[in-house]
Amino acid sequence: MRSMIKVFEDFDLARVGHFQSVLSAAGIRTLLKNQFMSSVMGEVPFVEILPELWVLDDRDAVRARELISDLLARPAPDQPDWVCGNCGTEVASVFSHCWNCGRGSEEFTGH
Repeated sequence: MRSMIKVFEDFDLARVGHFQSVLSAAGIRTLLKNQFMSSVMGEVPFVEILPELWVLDDRDAVRARELISDLLARPAPDQPDWVCGNCGTEVASVFSHCWNCGRGSEEFTGH
């Protein structure tokens, strides 16, 4: 059995989720840990509650880190965050689809 390896962590859950989507689209199976830990912030050391992105197969770790490095090297998008026209969720500009309901940004209401 192959082992899991952590490939990224960040305070910004949206960023970690975006990277998870990119890896998934590239055929890399992942696991997102600590996505619900913000409720215990202040009670637990912050290093224990950072959202973490793990690859399920250690053979994918190098490729996953390369994809993440490429994303981190890109300039920040000039597009504003947007509000999903379907469910009203605020979505970071890096996402093309609502993380909550899956509707595309081309149908957004602006923000």
